Amino acid sequence: MLRIGVDTGGTFTDFVFFDGKNIKTSKLPSTPENPANSIQRGLDSVGESSFELVHGTTVATNAFLQKKMARVAFVATRGFEHLLVIGRQNRTSLFSFQVKKPFQLIPLSRCYGLEERTLADGTLLKPAVTSGLPKLISRMKKQRVVAIGIVFLHSYQNPENENKVAEIFRNHGFQVTASSEIMPEYREYERAVVTILNSSLKPIIATYVNNLKSRLERNRFYIMQSNGGVLPPERIINEPVRTIMSGPAGGVIAARRFSGLTRNPNIITLDMGGTSTDVSIIKNGQLLLTRDGYMENLPLRIPIIDIATVGAGGGSIAKIDRGGVLQVGPESAGADPGPACYGKSHLPTVTDAFVVNGIIQPELFLGGNMKIFPQKSIQAVTKIATSVGKTLHETAEGIIMISVSAIEKALRSVTLEKGEDPRFYTLLPFGGAGGMVATLLADKLGINRILIPPYQGVFSALGMLVADFQKEFSHSFLKSFGPGISREIEKGFSKIIREANRVLTQDGFSEENSVIQRELDIRYRGQYFELTVPFGPDFVQDFHRKHDRLYSYRLDDTDWEIVNLRVMALGRTSEIRIRKKKKQFGQAPLLDKKRIYFNGNFQTFYVYHREAIQPGQDIRVPAIVVSDTSTVVVGRDFEVGVDEYTNLILTSKGVDGGTK
Repeated sequence: MLRIGVDTGGTFTDFVFFDGKNIKTSKLPSTPENPANSIQRGLDSVGESSFELVHGTTVATNAFLQKKMARVAFVATRGFEHLLVIGRQNRTSLFSFQVKKPFQLIPLSRCYGLEERTLADGTLLKPAVTSGLPKLISRMKKQRVVAIGIVFLHSYQNPENENKVAEIFRNHGFQVTASSEIMPEYREYERAVVTILNSSLKPIIATYVNNLKSRLERNRFYIMQSNGGVLPPERIINEPVRTIMSGPAGGVIAARRFSGLTRNPNIITLDMGGTSTDVSIIKNGQLLLTRDGYMENLPLRIPIIDIATVGAGGGSIAKIDRGGVLQVGPESAGADPGPACYGKSHLPTVTDAFVVNGIIQPELFLGGNMKIFPQKSIQAVTKIATSVGKTLHETAEGIIMISVSAIEKALRSVTLEKGEDPRFYTLLPFGGAGGMVATLLADKLGINRILIPPYQGVFSALGMLVADFQKEFSHSFLKSFGPGISREIEKGFSKIIREANRVLTQDGFSEENSVIQRELDIRYRGQYFELTVPFGPDFVQDFHRKHDRLYSYRLDDTDWEIVNLRVMALGRTSEIRIRKKKKQFGQAPLLDKKRIYFNGNFQTFYVYHREAIQPGQDIRVPAIVVSDTSTVVVGRDFEVGVDEYTNLILTSKGVDGGTK
């Protein structure tokens, strides 16, 4: 059966088609008003009636960022109605007098309290009083509430009251999320944030998914989660908050695959698209997941690939601020109207700067399938040049370098600021623009090796097809070290594993294609936050070692406590095999020579077509390597090789194996 990976970005929608043997790709302009339209266009171009689709979506992300979520109400234990307003006393800038509070999810006028009480051990002290619900429901309907989040004290130990109230609200037509369904863990504020976000996104995702399902007819499809796994739409509708970072996750998953293929265990990923750039790292061949993610200072206690995002992409708009200084982004021209060169606007963007300086070849843009207008880029950038008093090409390079500086800051945040030395990592750029800035960023960070994979322009869509089904289950445990603790852990896991196996069976995964992974959240007594380690014979020592690695000390003689039990249910999907090719010798076929403005002067660049280059062939530098979906720029400071998987391997000249 044909399998299709789709990544919907702000500017382009990317497709990868795999029929079991061959891979084909496509890139189409996105349709932000309804992302399903661009997906439908891509599927129509194939003409296949039977397929399986795996989809990364930015619908939840955009709904949150644009504050276009559903109108939601908050129902808590009476006395805790102000929970979301009070939040935590954490301050993002400790010494600033201008404290910026997190985005207010709900006004107090839609926060309600109900009489009920469950104790910390799960004992039901007082059943939920539902006699006043008809009046409350009437008030909510007058407020045009369509979704409700319910967060009762200690419902992670006993969800009876939450379930009772949730059923009543559902019977009156509301979209409801009970906290015990989405995050059965202690910490009321973090649980409330996830619950309300999930509830407010439910109607948005349900509309989008149902629209897509109707277009796909009976074909099966999955949606990418923020943790790099996929789930069927029926589960995503109930847990849309898990897609809040769905789009960027696909590229990191594909990068992990190429990390293993090429024996590069330490990778820095760089995904530069039309709207933004996402960066992450793969360490020792493993993704870095976090449960301490934030969006606009709101805590997201769900597993998310540790990705830093910056508003610097090909569509980022260049402008002069009130002080007369050139700024680039974070505003983007998107797919419509797009950069000036698309012919629909006069907005000068990073893409236009690449066109002006000759890096983007107009006749080869998207394989020649999309016409662009270089003269419009020149006109747009000329206006900026006049304002800053620089030449046209100096201004264009200035626009590029400002966006590079913003990306550099993001790269430092996932490496140097977390104790990782980028010089010992391989940079893996992808996205339509990643290859155009890779060597510039590598030079700034001292990175000596760059791996540019095939299909780089649609790499996130490829990642959709190599992702596994993943469903996480968690439960608060809250037990201190003591005799018999291992037996209690096993008993706690047994109930969760039964549910995990039930879900895997429901979704069609056999025992041979299913994997259950068990993890523990552990901390030293007196600590507030915990570390996650695999559950096994040496889990205590694993915790000590991880604590020592992250914080440079360990407390072997201090009691520890287990906070949460976690189970990850994995369903193995069909594997895509990237085949090796035999190496050839001689020069790669030269497509053209062009005069390019690069690093402050005009230089003659050798132009190659990516699809014509074979493993082992020589590429002369400086070079521009174009493909149907992306462009790679290589300056004189790097040598280029092609391995058996047709990856371009860029190595800093004079470097052998790692450091300058």
